Amino acid sequence: MPTSLLRPLPAALRAALATALTAALALGGAPAAAEPSPAGPGSAEQSPAEQSPADQSPAERIAEGLRTSPVYVDPSLDAALPEEQRTELAARIEATGKPIYVIVVPLVAGDAWGGEPEQLIGAVHDRLGADGSYLASELGSMSWITGVDYGTETEHQAADAAQAVSLDDDVDDTSLSAMFTRTVEIIDAGTGTADYERESDELSAEADGWGGASLPGTGGGSSGGSLLPWLVAGGAVVLLVAGGSWLLVRRRRAPVAPRLVAFDNADQARRTELRAEVERELVDLGERLAATTLSGGDARAAADHSAALDAHHAAGKALDGADDTADLAGARVLLHLGEDLLAAAQARDGGQKVPGQRRHCFFNPLHPTSTRPVIWRAVGTSRKVKVNACTDCAAAIKGHRAPTALPVRHDGERVPYYEVPAEESVWSATGYGNLTTDSADLVRRVLRGDLRRD
Repeated sequence: MPTSLLRPLPAALRAALATALTAALALGGAPAAAEPSPAGPGSAEQSPAEQSPADQSPAERIAEGLRTSPVYVDPSLDAALPEEQRTELAARIEATGKPIYVIVVPLVAGDAWGGEPEQLIGAVHDRLGADGSYLASELGSMSWITGVDYGTETEHQAADAAQAVSLDDDVDDTSLSAMFTRTVEIIDAGTGTADYERESDELSAEADGWGGASLPGTGGGSSGGSLLPWLVAGGAVVLLVAGGSWLLVRRRRAPVAPRLVAFDNADQARRTELRAEVERELVDLGERLAATTLSGGDARAAADHSAALDAHHAAGKALDGADDTADLAGARVLLHLGEDLLAAAQARDGGQKVPGQRRHCFFNPLHPTSTRPVIWRAVGTSRKVKVNACTDCAAAIKGHRAPTALPVRHDGERVPYYEVPAEESVWSATGYGNLTTDSADLVRRVLRGDLRRD
């Protein structure tokens, strides 16, 4: 196999590839891609500065570090990006005048982000609350960088720039510092997409006409047969099989936001952490509601305060009855509604401008709440519906891809939560508040007992 197709693979990836390939050959089919573990949920309302280190999630600690410097390195990886190189990289980023953030943490399967850099980036962005270009090293590998853009003028520049550098084996210095620096330079120049397409075309040209080695039991030869993708090592590597020939290449990662899916398959520790975060937010909102005293001069302020109390009560019911992540997500949506109503009540009472309510992503309410209305048509249907979608789900719809939805178990299968019949799920019936303009509709349904139905 031509060495230019890949940078040297870490031992862990080589082992994962060998294991996946052996299992696939034994089964006679392509191995399924591993489902990612969840990233952190929506941003916590409590400032990280007000929390003790023990109370902070990993994403919150990283976000706090990025408020001080655009480069965050986990202490365990100091040797991978020493202080001097870190300082130089931070200076290079600041010189661009652009919001660029670099994250270097160990990523392994089973961690808080399932070893997925997109999930890490999304959780940190949610906590930091700052749009920009985010970069992270992938799967503990120092040879592949992942980029995700949030709210930047040139969509997907970070993703394309990162992949261009990761594919470019003509770079003399392949240190982590050099790769991040080169990626920052490309983002600054705005040539990410062009650079990626050039590197991708060069890679394709090298692959064209190369037969490769034959897989055991497949007969060899490169003609005939279909082209089948083999997703292994978390999707970082693809084995393409044509007839009996094979070729190992990097695949392009879709430049999308963190995929906050598979919560019901996440480990119990992560679900416990999510529940604990929602519990803290519930207590915090309850205390703020109790401490709020209105002047009584604005009837609308009193109505908003009363509605906030109802939302808080509904969130408590959802949390008490929660047995999966879909319910925990619903509790958080109700808490956000209560917080927004309280803010509206206080603004009206003080004669100030009323802030707008947050609108959650229809496809996964744990995605960032910076959403916009989109027209969505599910694949294979002609029906359309207007919903709110986060930046990356909106990009998926625009690109005719299926958005990454919050999954649930229904009739023994994993399906997007909105595919559950409305009469069986209050979340499906309301789209977590997306399917009606009446913000109180979801609250009323939960308070009247729609959370659990036979």
